Amino acid sequence: MSQVLQTAKNVFSIPSLKSKVEQERRASVFGMVESGKTTTLLELLAVCTNYANQSNRPGSKENFYFLVEERTSGIRQALGEFYQGMFPEKTPAGERIFEADFLMRFHKTFGKWEIRLPFCETSGEAMSHILDRFRNGQYEITPDMKDAGLIHDYILDTDAIALIAPVTRGLGMEAEKGATVQLPDVNLSRLLSAIYQYKKENPSRPIKGIAVFLTKYDALRTYLETSKMDLQTPDGVHNFMSKYFPQTYDVIGWYGLDNVRFWPTGVQIETERVIDELNTLDPQNPAYKVMPRLHPKNPARGWQIKVDSKRNMPVFTEQPFYEFIEWLKDTVMA
Repeated sequence: MSQVLQTAKNVFSIPSLKSKVEQERRASVFGMVESGKTTTLLELLAVCTNYANQSNRPGSKENFYFLVEERTSGIRQALGEFYQGMFPEKTPAGERIFEADFLMRFHKTFGKWEIRLPFCETSGEAMSHILDRFRNGQYEITPDMKDAGLIHDYILDTDAIALIAPVTRGLGMEAEKGATVQLPDVNLSRLLSAIYQYKKENPSRPIKGIAVFLTKYDALRTYLETSKMDLQTPDGVHNFMSKYFPQTYDVIGWYGLDNVRFWPTGVQIETERVIDELNTLDPQNPAYKVMPRLHPKNPARGWQIKVDSKRNMPVFTEQPFYEFIEWLKDTVMA
């Protein structure tokens, strides 16, 4: 075992990371800056509340519990604001704001099974640089504690990977903030290749599966569906990935697509009618257009997410997250 690997394991085998359940597994979340990692986690947390309510009814043969362990402040507040229709704060390139462990535990007849999602709001490119420095031996003498911790939690001890890929970036509708190369497919494929290579070079758990969340699907759903790229169908996913994320798709294919799942996700945004000044010829009879509404309490957070007042629930694509939980049970915990 290399000195770097031993250093990471020794330094970061702290009590908060030790398994309290024998059958614990881990799934790590990766994505570039502002790809929707935090929003994806908040959506998962919201679904877990409903999943737990359904699973823990009297007489249930299987119970489900979940917990957020904050390492730094942020996630719980972000979840509370999410229920108020706010997007989470954006993460500046190269910085970490939210750090937490998200745990899911299943009580079955023959024992308890637990999965941990170590979550840190750091960019995929930053993680690639960290991996490069470790592989080049730059931490042999004085390892960076935070970086070594990320390597331990995200790479060495993970059983599965969750990739966050915004469909808007694949179509060039938004920039890769903080990235030196403005090619989303290149950045994501390099990150995934680096993870596989690092695990190959160092003794660690094998990757049992990959979950790919195609975020911001709501922004382009109509266009993609009319272009034979409906992301809710296998053919549509294949067409989309082959066209807009070909290198990432090739890397995934090389290591096997049998245990890979793709889920499109998105949120519904509140809208409002505003005067269309360009098309208004008579001020007494103005033309109107429908536009997304900024959050009235905090416009700096961007668009206001629609909230279902009857359920007290933000409106987003919930079904993918129920399927993700089942996928974790069937694939990662197997």
